[in-house]
Amino acid sequence: MKYLPHIPNAISIFRLLLVLPIAITIIEGEFIFCLALFCIAGISDGLDGYLARKYDWVTAFGKIIDPLADKLLLLVTTVTLGMSGYFPVMVLFLMIAKDLAVVGGVLVYTVLAGFPEVRPLLVGKVTTVLQILLIGYIMITLVVNMPVAYIFTPVLVWIVVIATILNGCSYLWLWTNKLALDPRWKQVVVAT
Repeated sequence: MKYLPHIPNAISIFRLLLVLPIAITIIEGEFIFCLALFCIAGISDGLDGYLARKYDWVTAFGKIIDPLADKLLLLVTTVTLGMSGYFPVMVLFLMIAKDLAVVGGVLVYTVLAGFPEVRPLLVGKVTTVLQILLIGYIMITLVVNMPVAYIFTPVLVWIVVIATILNGCSYLWLWTNKLALDPRWKQVVVAT
């Protein structure tokens, strides 16, 4: 019974292990297998979160490995699709820039005022879902051999671009305000 709280962590690790096979299947052009693996990864993401919340199996390791597995899955999949010519490169750069800005913001905050309490925003969750839908849609177009420039692709791309920009701006606004109100920051300013 004492190992049950680690089931969500094992599922997250499983999802992490799916990243390389997904990248390989994209490179090899095995899009049906790739889509199946991507769907399994998506189901595993929902399952580990559900189990952690339902049974209160939240662990410190799980708080790190779950978002890490999600980000790595998205990053590697979009980079591999982009390098293979199936994903818009500018959207890929925007997604990477937003993630680097968020990580950079946390690092700056940590240097100036100590490690902040990090909680995902609703706009961040929505953006991630939209990015996953775009990736899944592109994979489906590859499976059924539809051109990527199919009518819905530009609409989905623009929705993801707008959501990613809003997500990045939201985090910038949040971290700037938190830092301005954090008493640790004021102590650092007085000490220097």
